[in-house]
Amino acid sequence: MNGIRFIEHEELRAHIGFEDLIEPVSMAFQETSARLAENGLVVMFPGKTPSSGDVYVKTGTLRGHKVYVVKVSPWFAANVEIGRAQGGFIAVFDSDTGHTLAILDEQHYLSDIRTAAAGSLAARALAPETVQTATVLGAGVQAYWQPQALYRERPFETLVIWARSLNKAELLKQRLSHVLPAVEIRTEPDLETAVRQSQVLITATLSREPLVRGDWLSDGQHITAVGADDPTKCELDASVLQRGRVFVDSLEASAANGDIGRAIQAGRYALDQVSGEIGEVLAGTKPGRTTSTDITIAKFIGIGAQDLVAAEASLARLGALHL
Repeated sequence: MNGIRFIEHEELRAHIGFEDLIEPVSMAFQETSARLAENGLVVMFPGKTPSSGDVYVKTGTLRGHKVYVVKVSPWFAANVEIGRAQGGFIAVFDSDTGHTLAILDEQHYLSDIRTAAAGSLAARALAPETVQTATVLGAGVQAYWQPQALYRERPFETLVIWARSLNKAELLKQRLSHVLPAVEIRTEPDLETAVRQSQVLITATLSREPLVRGDWLSDGQHITAVGADDPTKCELDASVLQRGRVFVDSLEASAANGDIGRAIQAGRYALDQVSGEIGEVLAGTKPGRTTSTDITIAKFIGIGAQDLVAAEASLARLGALHL
């Protein structure tokens, strides 16, 4: 056995972009829906309150792949407040021997861009063919990545940003103007107005209570929801889920987390109302958008199989392992 390969996060940032992970993540979703995956999740809250910080421990295996992964992914408000990177790593193991092959000091970067890749796939599978205006709720990391992911599949003319902090919304506008130079970007202080004027809505907040209401939606709208990824968070009211055709990354994960988990616990939604998994749509075994008036919703919790293929693709691109 050779020594364990350690990959610094700077190397990942320099050589791996979300575009490199789109097709691998598509494969991960499809293989998960084909029941070839095991995706484990443990969520810990080490701080005084859940909002002060959480740590996700995710595991991922895919039958037929040469590696499996264990990811430790912390998020702490203290880091956000001073602009410090979150910690975290992905450990890569040999599927035949269990030996540790590599440690990717990703510091949340691969986690961020594999979620962006999922957003691109949601747009490809579910969004209207033509998008003039997109709206993003939030001003954090995914609010930065998801509009870029959407634009790759559905180039839009205008981006509207809503956030609780107008200053943070303006800072995000400045950052995105450099990577989306052809897009008119503006901020909107009123949440309902921001939601109503878009063909595609991205929710990327840390909200603990629903933000978006069903009666704000219009026929043909698409929502990509990535913010509510544990049992404590929720961005979409149950009426949103009831109005739309909902697709998830994992039925099992969604039943216990985020918007769907909250609605099920409240008795306002049932898991069998979900239209399918995104992997089924990508594989062509279930329909996604069926008419121009469908309201479609991609609800992502995040699964270990995404981390597995992100690690595989990164190691292969860096020539670090022969997989």
